[in-house]
Amino acid sequence: MLTGLVTDVGRKLAERWAAALVLPGLVFTAVAATGLTLGQRHWADPEPLRHRLRVLTGGGPGSTRTAVLLLGVLAASFAAALLADALAGPYERALTGSWPRPLRPLARRLTERRRRAWDSRDEVCAATRDTGARAEREAERNAVALVRPECATWTGDRLRAPAVRIRLHYRVELADVWPRLWLLLPDTTRLPLAESRQRLDEATRLGGWAVLYGLLGAVWWPAAVAGAGAGLVAWRRGRERAEEYAELVESAVDVHLPELFERFDEETRPVRASLGRTVTERFRKGAGARRR
Repeated sequence: MLTGLVTDVGRKLAERWAAALVLPGLVFTAVAATGLTLGQRHWADPEPLRHRLRVLTGGGPGSTRTAVLLLGVLAASFAAALLADALAGPYERALTGSWPRPLRPLARRLTERRRRAWDSRDEVCAATRDTGARAEREAERNAVALVRPECATWTGDRLRAPAVRIRLHYRVELADVWPRLWLLLPDTTRLPLAESRQRLDEATRLGGWAVLYGLLGAVWWPAAVAGAGAGLVAWRRGRERAEEYAELVESAVDVHLPELFERFDEETRPVRASLGRTVTERFRKGAGARRR
């Protein structure tokens, strides 16, 4: 049964890969061909498109020219998909506030602004005695960030929050614990985590497509409109997927950390914060100074 489940998930991931890369690549290739043919001056004139299509397929459906055209379209689609996938990494760094050096002063100002907003709401929360009102103040503070902001963007702090919260609660470093914990996780936990990460990757890949469409707007402005729309959707999905993934990571630690501690000390149930530093230092193997 478990093997069938893994196979089914693998098939779904393969289908998702095809939907995320191949089909968008074909669409982008068609849009790029349209934009390069029409240009800015004749952006909505269909006649140049009909003429170009007649020229390219002049030999008929079974001609060598048509076969070469189809191969060229497939190659261009695959190249566009690879480029969009490559741009997903820079887009994710932009989404999480890891901006390049020229933008770092802006990132620091935004981080400080978010930190002041969080601090002010946290002070109000600490001063509130009524339970119901305190819950409302906590919700307002958490809308800025779950932990004190250290990033220029909400998404960056949301992905950072599990490591901070786990460190404060269990006295363990997520970066040191996670590789060992992953080996102990059952497939019923691993699969949702992998799928959640896949959805986050898809959101950032959509951001890569948005960049490509935006660049194409230099020769055909409707592509820039499509790029702006895709960028807005990618930003929204990125926030949602980041929250989902961060919540699953933290939940996996909460549920399975006792099992990890039990592997190293038979007397560690329930999890006690005093054990965290000892286990962390053991995992680091004396390399703690290099991480700081």
